[in-house]
Amino acid sequence: VEIPAAISINIRASSYYNHNTIMRVRFRRAPPPTMRWVMPLIALVLLIIRHAVHNAKGNDAISLRSSKDEMVPVYELPPTFSIEPSHLTPIDPSTLIPKGSYSIDLVHRKGHLHTGHVVYVMDAAGKILFLQRSLDVVTCPGTWSILGEHSNAGEDAIETVVRGVEEELGFVALNFDDSEFRGAWTANFLMEDTLRVTVQNMTEFPMYYIRHYGPRMDNRIDRQLTYLWMVHFPKRHEQIKWNLDHEVVNHKWMSLDDVEQWLSDDAKKDTKIYTSAGGVKDDGPDIGDFCHRTIRSLYEAGLTNFF
Repeated sequence: VEIPAAISINIRASSYYNHNTIMRVRFRRAPPPTMRWVMPLIALVLLIIRHAVHNAKGNDAISLRSSKDEMVPVYELPPTFSIEPSHLTPIDPSTLIPKGSYSIDLVHRKGHLHTGHVVYVMDAAGKILFLQRSLDVVTCPGTWSILGEHSNAGEDAIETVVRGVEEELGFVALNFDDSEFRGAWTANFLMEDTLRVTVQNMTEFPMYYIRHYGPRMDNRIDRQLTYLWMVHFPKRHEQIKWNLDHEVVNHKWMSLDDVEQWLSDDAKKDTKIYTSAGGVKDDGPDIGDFCHRTIRSLYEAGLTNFF
């Protein structure tokens, strides 16, 4: 019987999102003897390039991701919104009105609506990765977070997620493909070996994120349409070599129950939200283990999709 070069098998399995996920598994015929040395050589070259870029970023005062010159697309809400949506309101991104691209620094200072991504990284044992930021960074030093990225100009949502996994976790993305299930992708990442992971939307629509900083920060307001993702690795985290970003000083893997308890305990540290007589809001100072209560609420929203 002649075996084809590649066989695709679709496996339907119960997912974490109360619907079924299609995962694609490929069986490939072993390469001919004359080609078996080529793939290891290519892998070695990719790893060398990846580590060189990673080390170069570590020597910069500001990484490429946090550069004030980084350009991100901004949007306006459609006319159907007569008032600004409340925090965590789901919004169909196809209804947004593009308004060009600006530096990330200007976007945050002016409160322009932009898109971002919160990525739950899960291993085969069902544990979630949390990262602790360095005390030397400007934004949220010493706090804990889930992997997150802004969308760059000209970048699709899935491309942002794949880039985030590359930059934060130290992998090289070989390729990624749409699966047959809407909103799910598979991606091949290279470190010591090739890992085929599943990338999945956790909500039907991204959520409207809004934070008021009040007089403490010149009444700045952050507005971001935030996608929630799950990136599922096929191995336990102990079996994978991670090369974390230079801004990360510590990390830990936690069960869903432990994460839920951590978020609940951290919420007890919140201060009262302040609104002045003139209507100026202040969502509270940045205290607790996370950057602030607003970003923690995003983590809590994503966590509900696991239960």
